Amino acid sequence: MVRIEQRTLDQLVETFKNRQTAQTRQLVWNELAAMDTLFFVQCGSRNASVPWVVFEEDEPLAMVFTDSGRALVAAQAIVEDDSELRVVGLPTNAASMYIAALAAQGVTTVCFNHGPKRFDAPVDEVFMALSAMKR
Repeated sequence: MVRIEQRTLDQLVETFKNRQTAQTRQLVWNELAAMDTLFFVQCGSRNASVPWVVFEEDEPLAMVFTDSGRALVAAQAIVEDDSELRVVGLPTNAASMYIAALAAQGVTTVCFNHGPKRFDAPVDEVFMALSAMKR
């Protein structure tokens, strides 16, 4: 008998953090590949909005989320109160282009679901995984 176990992305990320194996990392990418939309936060007015990029240890970090609510909560916790925030959902192929534009600006790492269950990956690895995800 085969036991099929459904696990959430957060559970898979936690398993990866505990085990740090190629197999557990691939499980995270497989779950991300199953998503239709990735979400980004933009700051500023609609006419002059910029993608939300966080600096950690002087390195720019692109912020990507798997649901709009999580994106807004994370952004509101970090961004100043008077800033305009907007969550933009993009299909995988458009998300890939969005990340490519951020990489062209010097971003080298992508953070999925900033917070305690975050998953970080180098931009090159994200490109390889996103190319497999394109629908």
